[in-house]
Formats: sequence, structure tokens, C-alpha cells
Amino acid sequence: MELSLHKVRTEVEDIKHDLNTYEIEHHVIEGKLIDQEQTIASLRQQIAELKSGKLDSFVQELQNLEKKLHQISKKQDKIVTDIRQLSTHANDTTTALAQYKDKIAQFEKAIQGQNLQLNEIKKIADAENGKVYTVKSGDSLEKIARDHHTTVDAIKRLNGMSSDLIVVDQKLQLP
Repeated sequence: MELSLHKVRTEVEDIKHDLNTYEIEHHVIEGKLIDQEQTIASLRQQIAELKSGKLDSFVQELQNLEKKLHQISKKQDKIVTDIRQLSTHANDTTTALAQYKDKIAQFEKAIQGQNLQLNEIKKIADAENGKVYTVKSGDSLEKIARDHHTTVDAIKRLNGMSSDLIVVDQKLQLP
């Protein structure tokens, strides 16, 4: 479960990185679009100047400029299309990030629930395992059994003992 949560977080970080990359590309393309628009304005200015001056000598240059203007216009259309695609992709990425955030929240809730269940299971297991008693000086199996409301035979059976012999600091399981 923790590995998949880590994997989801890694994927979210990758998507964030991709989104930042697309935003940078978006800004670069916008800059190119502005440059194209300035070039178009400059070409239109030159065309206007040529028309007002000597038309005969500049007809060929005017045609070349019009071709360039047409090519630039096509490039501008391509840039606008690219910007739209990047915007769409950025929106899709934002949606995916929101979905991953929701999934992470669900995983965290599930993990919290599982941790609570594990703590309950541990408490039950600890209760089922009984107590551990450390033998002290002056103890006997009879005294330990009496103090803990059990029998000598139950202690011996639980600890796999064949005799009543115990030693100081010996650990005994108690029922």
C-alpha cells in the first residue's frame, strides 16, 4: 500500500513537472507570436511605403513581401493551434492532478483505518498471549500460581516444564 502511495506521489510530481514544461513552452510560443505580429506590421508598413513611392521598380519586391506575409500568417495560425493544444493539455493535467490528490487522500484515510485495525489486533494478540512473570528470590510455583489465580500444572504445561524447579530471573508465561 505504501509503495503504491509513493508511486502515485511520484506520478503526481512527474505530471507537475510536465505541466511546468508546457507552461514554459506556452510562454515561448506566445513570444514567437508577438514577434510574428510585429514582423507582419513591419511588412505592411513597407508595403504601404512601396505603394506610395515608385511602384514600377518595386512590384517584384512587393510580391516577395506578400509571399513572406502569407508564410508568416500560416506560421501564426500554427502557433495559435499549438497554444490551444497546450492550453487543453494544461487543463487535462490540472484535472489529473486533482484526481490524484483525491486518490492520495483516500489512500491516507485507508492507511489510518488499517493502522487503527492493526493496533486493535495487537491489543487482542497481547491479551491472548497472557502475562510473562519474572521469577524473584523466594518464589515457588505454588506461590506464583496462588498470586495469579491459576494452578501449578497450568503454569508447567504452558511453559513445557516437567519439574517444579525454577530459578531467579527465569521468565514464565502465565495463563
